[in-house]
Parts: sequence; C-alpha cells; structure tokens
Amino acid sequence: MAQPSLPQAHASEVLSRSKLPLYLQLAAEFRRNIAQGVWLPDQQIPSLEDLMAHYRVARMTLRNALGILEEEGYIRRGRGKGTFVRSDLPGVTELQIPSNWEETVALSDLLGTESIADGAHAIATLPELGMAFSGQYAQAYRHLCRLHVKDGVPYCFSEVYLAEDLFKRHKAAFLKAAAASVIARIPGLKIGQARQKITIADAGIESARALNLNVGDSVAEVRRYACDDERLIYFARLEFPTKFVKLEFDLC
Repeated sequence: MAQPSLPQAHASEVLSRSKLPLYLQLAAEFRRNIAQGVWLPDQQIPSLEDLMAHYRVARMTLRNALGILEEEGYIRRGRGKGTFVRSDLPGVTELQIPSNWEETVALSDLLGTESIADGAHAIATLPELGMAFSGQYAQAYRHLCRLHVKDGVPYCFSEVYLAEDLFKRHKAAFLKAAAASVIARIPGLKIGQARQKITIADAGIESARALNLNVGDSVAEVRRYACDDERLIYFARLEFPTKFVKLEFDLC
C-alpha cells in the first residue's frame, strides 16, 4: 500500500521532536491517512514490517497505535489476514464556525446545553476581551460556564458573561439554554454590534475535562461579544475540539 511521500529519515526525525508518546503520534498519523484517503475503506493497510521500515519504530509501538484505532472503530484486524480499514467508519459531525450573529444563534440552537457552573453573584468587570472594543460596558455581569453537546458528544466548552440586569430578567431561560439562543428571542432586544475572533489555542484543565481532551490539546478558541444599542451585554469565550471545526468562505 502506498504511504505518504514523507522520507523515512524525515518521518523519524519529526516523530522524535514531540514529547507525546510515539504510539499516540502514530495513531494520529494513521487517523489522518484514513481521513485523507491514503488508506481507503475496506482496503488492507501496510503490514507491520512495512510500517516499521517507513516510520522506524518498534513493532510494539505500532501495535499499540493500531490498537487505539481498532478500539475507536477505524480498523479491523483478522488473524492471518492482515488489517483493514473499516467500511463503517465512525462519523464526526463538523461544525461550521459562525461568521455572523444569525449563524451564531443557529449553532446555539443546534447544540444542547449543560451547566457546569453558574456564578452565584454578579462581577464588576469582564476578563480581557482580546479584540477591539470602544463601546460601553454594563455595570455588572453574571458568569456562566457551559458544556454544549450533540447526540451525547461534547462539542464546545464555553464561559459566558451576561449583563446582570438582562440575566436577572430572563434568569430561567439563561439557566436552561444557550445564551445566544435566549438573547435572539427576547422581545424588543436588537443586536447593534457583534464581533468575533478565532484562534488556535491549548485546552486547559477545565475545558479538557469537559471535552474529553488532554491538557494542551489544540482547540479552536472563539471569543465573541454582542451589544445592544447602548452597551456590551454578552461576551463569550468558547473552545471547540479542532476535529469538529470547519471554516468555509466564498473568496469571490
């Protein structure tokens, strides 16, 4: 079977750079081979001997890596027959990161919301927004920590800050549903300004626990705020595992 066109010496050199165990690096590489069609469904993957020669790693390291993929449902192994990519590969629902407020609300409606922690009291100031803002702030904010799921899969960890007076007026709704979904349905409330910033960051302890990640795994960090006609009423910092994220834009 064809392997990616990475020279052998270069492959081992790249693997040696990371502190991540070799078998986990190889498991990630093999998932990538499947996702990109290098290893096709129902086709046999290279033998252990070929993989050992290509990546210059021990047999047990490869067995451990392939064991992970077997547990995850990517491959099947038959005694004396070899290892094959499964035809019924595990599905991952991709999420299009919103590019406007309407898409933000639509995504909030799609994902279920579970409470991790609710601030018992209002706070006077927001954390650093991390993006340009020259408007007015509310006098106080309420902090909510949430996990957003779909079909039992955790897709997003969020920390949300809501203007305290707005939170109090619609407390029951905010404690039950995603903040953007609630804001979009408050009669008479219009969003006058909204902004968003997306960066690739490392998962922290709290988000890693919520999203079933390792601390330091890559996540797409989304920071966004929304204002009514007078002040900033909503600020959120969200983390999405990068495997779920897609960005698609028209270029002309």
